[in-house]
Amino acid sequence: MTNENDADKFDSMPFIALIHNISKNRLRYSIKNPNQLDMIHEGRYLITINKRSGLSQDDLADTFTQSKGTIAKALRKLEDKGYVERIIDENNRRKYILKTTKEGKELAILLENDLKEWEKNVGIDELDERTKDQLKNIARKSEDILKDSD
Repeated sequence: MTNENDADKFDSMPFIALIHNISKNRLRYSIKNPNQLDMIHEGRYLITINKRSGLSQDDLADTFTQSKGTIAKALRKLEDKGYVERIIDENNRRKYILKTTKEGKELAILLENDLKEWEKNVGIDELDERTKDQLKNIARKSEDILKDSD
């Protein structure tokens, strides 16, 4: 539970530190939650692959602003566990399209339900659409700034 000192800590914390704190606490929750298995980082990739048909390995790297090597390593783990298939794109033989297997779909649904439960417990599900749109806008702008500085 929170105490008076915790409220002071969050009141004086910069916005980006709040976002970081929320993210870190989500990871800590994932570690404690038995449904997460060992899918803390790979789980978010699995959920996304399951939701977005026709997603490529490069698309996944762009979505999560991760290196292609980091994504390839995670996908290898997911593939070895039987959760994901990489299918060569018919239009570009150097590109892989990602698809969840039956087991991958089942796990993705379980992980997504756990995520929704966590979001409900911390109140994220109560955010109005305007606030969610503002946060997405901030995320887009933060990426655009990086692209503009390249």
